[in-house]
Amino acid sequence: MNVTIDLKTLLIALVLIALIVLIIYAIIMVRKLLVTLEHTNTILEDVEVVSSIASERSQDVNNIISNVSCSVADLSDALKGNQGTVSAIASIVKSAASIKGMMSKDKED
Repeated sequence: MNVTIDLKTLLIALVLIALIVLIIYAIIMVRKLLVTLEHTNTILEDVEVVSSIASERSQDVNNIISNVSCSVADLSDALKGNQGTVSAIASIVKSAASIKGMMSKDKED
């Protein structure tokens, strides 16, 4: 029994086999990509939570710093005689309350 295969038929068969292998390889890559995308989504959600917490804390710290700077300015004015002692003490109490409020928020979280 003799089988004759011409070169054109052999090349077409090799191209078809290569195409099938390429399709299988692409399917495997897409599956792995989907798994990676799922992990990326969870990481992005975690980053969003952390950045929102950092934003809240930075606003709290900004308010505390502004209260403390006002208190220091009021105390400085009081020492110069430009303001009453009562309002300077009230400013100090206000800044202390801001710091205490921030500390209690940290303990709750």
